[in-house]
Amino acid sequence: MFMLTLQINIVAQKATDSNIRYKGIAIYIDYPDVPAWIDAERLDSLINGVNYQEEGASRSWRKYWYEQSRRNIDFTHDIFFYTAPQNSTYYESITWQEGILLWKNALEWIIANNPNYDWRSLSICDDNFDQGMKGGLLSVMIISSKWGPKGVGASHGPRWTLSNGIKINNLQGAVLKSPWDTAPVNLFMTLHETGHDIFAFPDTYDTDGGTDHSSGTGFYSLMSGGKPDVEPIGGPFLAQYNWGYIVEPVSGANTITLRADGDSVLVFRNPYDPNEYFTIEARKKNTIGNSLFPVDIGLLIWHTDSKVSTSNRLSDMTPSKHYRHAIEQADGLFQLEKLRTHQGNRGDIFVPGKSFTNSTVPDSKWWDGRSSGFEITDIQIIGADQIQFDVTIQDPPSRFPEIPQSAWRLISATPSQYGYSPSKAFDGDKSTYYHVPWGNTHPRPHEIVIDLGQLYVINEFNYQANTNTVSPWEGRIADYNLYLSEDGIEWGNPVVSGQFFYTGLNQYSLFQNSTGRYVKFEAINSWLWDASQTDVRTSIAEINFRGTTPASKAISSSIGEISFNIFPNPVGNELIVESTSIYECLIKIYNLNGSLLKTKAFRESTILDVANLSPGMYIIKLETAQVLVLKKLFKN
Repeated sequence: MFMLTLQINIVAQKATDSNIRYKGIAIYIDYPDVPAWIDAERLDSLINGVNYQEEGASRSWRKYWYEQSRRNIDFTHDIFFYTAPQNSTYYESITWQEGILLWKNALEWIIANNPNYDWRSLSICDDNFDQGMKGGLLSVMIISSKWGPKGVGASHGPRWTLSNGIKINNLQGAVLKSPWDTAPVNLFMTLHETGHDIFAFPDTYDTDGGTDHSSGTGFYSLMSGGKPDVEPIGGPFLAQYNWGYIVEPVSGANTITLRADGDSVLVFRNPYDPNEYFTIEARKKNTIGNSLFPVDIGLLIWHTDSKVSTSNRLSDMTPSKHYRHAIEQADGLFQLEKLRTHQGNRGDIFVPGKSFTNSTVPDSKWWDGRSSGFEITDIQIIGADQIQFDVTIQDPPSRFPEIPQSAWRLISATPSQYGYSPSKAFDGDKSTYYHVPWGNTHPRPHEIVIDLGQLYVINEFNYQANTNTVSPWEGRIADYNLYLSEDGIEWGNPVVSGQFFYTGLNQYSLFQNSTGRYVKFEAINSWLWDASQTDVRTSIAEINFRGTTPASKAISSSIGEISFNIFPNPVGNELIVESTSIYECLIKIYNLNGSLLKTKAFRESTILDVANLSPGMYIIKLETAQVLVLKKLFKN
């Protein structure tokens, strides 16, 4: 059996300006009846080269990801050749479960025949991957001369531990080109599978295989189409990893200019759901894989709902059945969803004369039918490489009235930087903001506690991040908790927990009919610089609540004919409690830290043993179905 191996530790050409370097391993598997058609030097150029343009390929693997990541990723592979022990026809006749062991055998062969190979030089999966993958090799690419084990050419994730202790849990396989194949080298498959395994990009073609098989996103994305001159990955994936320049619009009127080189995209997220968003990118024919782009220059508008777990299988395009990543087609014909043979045409692209608003077809509404308040009008081509257009963003209407900030009172907050007091978080002015001390001297979580002035049934919470144009990233809250309390003592569990996205636009949280007078907004962490890292600072430009005043309960020392008496006060060992209510009452005693010490239900009157309480002041809460009363109690 003839076996050839090549170890490449250092590549000759070096990409520039990259931020992250990844290194994987690539194994070329040939067969006794189908030997390798490419030699080691050419394969190295195909995978690791910078200016590779041979065999019909327009770029190397490395160059593709370097371009698509907007110069953030420099991805290289060490290369090995391995000859399978059986002819290719043998592997075509067995099951995938049996055939996949060929890949493991190739890895073990490398260990046995390359004792000095430094496996530690390869990149491993970090915390961004699930726990089962963490610590395993980031990329193991299997290349074949011919379709071998059933399933090769698709992404797979067998989890092995090799004889040298190395974890394997992230493999992909693909066919490059058969010796008798006259077509150019097709890099689509290898790059597509890498998109899955390394970057967790989903398929954007229709994967259900049924008779209603649609085109997904056609040739507009690597994760959908398959052409030798490989397509771009697409705007939503740039936004996912913050590759390139992410344009952030502001509320009101905007004039946006995007470069058609693909380096800049505009992202507008649903303020009620950061998983749903529009991505707008400018594309130009024959730039970064856009040889199939149907117009010279234009806007491509994506509509993403990352909550969809079925990727692009559901092509009904209804609120309950829609793509994860959809192309808003400017002609409103929805051919990508209706025709499996349609891969895209000039009618999909937004060009001068086209608009994208609440009333156009397609419209700019969210999937639940709610108006997004997002509109694109007056598209213009500026020179040869730029597109300019107007963007209008309006805050969405709410079903609930806003709770007036004029009655609010600050109860407590994490200390603030001088001039950035907590009261600026609810002063009605988005240009001012509350900020914790610059020096970061107060541990997380940071919090602000506010008395709304009276009891409300609250349904909606609004957070406005810092919009400071000099340093807009300062303290924009990521993960948070919101608590409500009727008395400012008992808080219970958060009424809502979540993560705000990195934006200066208003963001909203909805919850069902939660009653409270006191609110506690807790910042667990914040974004640092962009949506890829977290910070320990906190800032709040504005917070608002929407809801109604309940009629069923009020907070007072007495309401109408219902009153409570407690005596003696100061108390010794026994506290007498009397009520004029005909309903069952509940008494609770708290210390000043909010800890519940004693509780008892009673009717009309009761005696409470308080002999074990230490001298000092306590808070008494007395409650019926209609009344809530707070009183101070002093212990001798």
